[in-house]
Amino acid sequence: MLKKVEIKNFALIESAIFEPGKHLTVISGETGAGKSLLIDALGSLTGKRANREVVRTGFDYARVEAIFSLNTELQNLRLFQDLDADEHLILSREIFADGGSQARINGRLVNNSLLREVSDHLIGLHAQHEQQQIFDLNEQRNLLDKYIGNSIADLLIEWQTLLKSRKKLAEQLREYGLNPAERARQLELLQYQIAEITDADLKIDEDKILLERNKILATLSRIKQDLIQARNILSADSEHGAASMIAQAASILDYSSRFSEKTALYQKRLKQLASDVSEQAINLTDVYQELEAEPNEIEMINQRLDQIDKLKIKYGDTIKEILQYSADAEKRLNVLKKSEELFTQCRADLLSNEQEMAELAEKIHSLRFEAGQELSEQISFALAKLAMPNVKFSVKVKLLEKSEKGYYGLYGRDQVEYFIQPNIGEPLMPLNKIASGGEVSRILLAIKSILGENDELSVLIFDEIDSGVSGNTALSVAQMLREIADNKQVLCVSHMAQVAAASDTHFLIEKTVQDQRTSTQLKKLDLSEKTREVARLLSGNPHDQSTINLAKQMISQYKQR
Repeated sequence: MLKKVEIKNFALIESAIFEPGKHLTVISGETGAGKSLLIDALGSLTGKRANREVVRTGFDYARVEAIFSLNTELQNLRLFQDLDADEHLILSREIFADGGSQARINGRLVNNSLLREVSDHLIGLHAQHEQQQIFDLNEQRNLLDKYIGNSIADLLIEWQTLLKSRKKLAEQLREYGLNPAERARQLELLQYQIAEITDADLKIDEDKILLERNKILATLSRIKQDLIQARNILSADSEHGAASMIAQAASILDYSSRFSEKTALYQKRLKQLASDVSEQAINLTDVYQELEAEPNEIEMINQRLDQIDKLKIKYGDTIKEILQYSADAEKRLNVLKKSEELFTQCRADLLSNEQEMAELAEKIHSLRFEAGQELSEQISFALAKLAMPNVKFSVKVKLLEKSEKGYYGLYGRDQVEYFIQPNIGEPLMPLNKIASGGEVSRILLAIKSILGENDELSVLIFDEIDSGVSGNTALSVAQMLREIADNKQVLCVSHMAQVAAASDTHFLIEKTVQDQRTSTQLKKLDLSEKTREVARLLSGNPHDQSTINLAKQMISQYKQR
């Protein structure tokens, strides 16, 4: 049950708190007052795409927050347990003026897909655009499946699993079913490719190591010259080498060091320094000797790099990718060698899969056909209650032939289509061919009244479901909304006095101007205010006494709940 909705800076609504009643809550107001804004605000909590244009001018964001009380059935669902939802759940959505939005569930940031999944268990939002959706054959099938419930949902999961297997088997069959000439050609190609990569005897990162070596070899002459020159400057073998000169300096201090401790210390350091410099000269000599290149080494490296580059062009951008290509080619080669055997097995598996699908399709069809007959009778009965006594409604369920589009569809092999006979003696015709706007509103309400008994939703929201009806028909619509509201919390935006009179709770939306700003205000009406609003909806004059008396009479028909 929806306990409370708080809306801030949403289009014309600067601030509003909406606390709907337990049964039928009606929202009415003048044309253009913004009745559907409340529905749009609630719609933002269903994960629908957020449009930044809904943010009230001059504000950075719009915010909608709703508090729901959960029944035991919902609390026991794994989804709600994961959300740490006990008796209450809070959904909120912020829509930013500079684009984007963020959603929260019980204060925790979530993505829109999770918000949508959660709200699907809480809110059934039926806006005017559904009058167009109901003409879509997929939506008609979806409504029938909702009527059937879990039994068909389980079968459809099984069907989709088989469909996935069939697709995989069909791909494998095409792969294994090559003609002998094509198979021989692919075998020869794979064997050549594997041999070419194997013969190359590649090592991971070999190309990087070779490139580094090539850089060294390209500058080898200069490097060796620098090493010789540095070694000669440092060497103790040369009279003018640094090591020799430091040693000479130390030798000069032999006499003085006998009479001065400091001099003796410095002499010792100089001797150590001469030894270190001499050692560095030896190290440079070792490096020089290591840099010796093999004859034609640069040419050999270039040839190897060229070989690797050619393999990269064919099999991958790196040596690792080339080796992986070879491993995959080995697997493909083994498959091809056994392809005749695999083809036979795969064909048998595919035939078995198709047989299973055919049997399952019959089960799904039988379930839909029987449910379609029941739903046809129930909707026809509901339409009679909605002042359409001569209308015959029929749900046709056709099992598709193999040549027909949709035979391997996601939802079985049925084409579901709704037909209507508006008048006695006329043939049944597809719903979208002959139904008027008022008829579609009533058909949609009839369907929702029946489906409402089958689904887990506790909150149903209707946006002008009474569009296109009047008089006794509107009275019938009001009565059906009350019947639905016996077991569900129903919110309805309406412009019909008959529906407003039937409400258990009534809110008025009004547009006001203050300080040169237009705002939409939401007000809960008491009985006296509700009477005047019903009178306004009847005649446009909420102060006419005769209309007020009629409004009182209409309201008095309904018992307090």
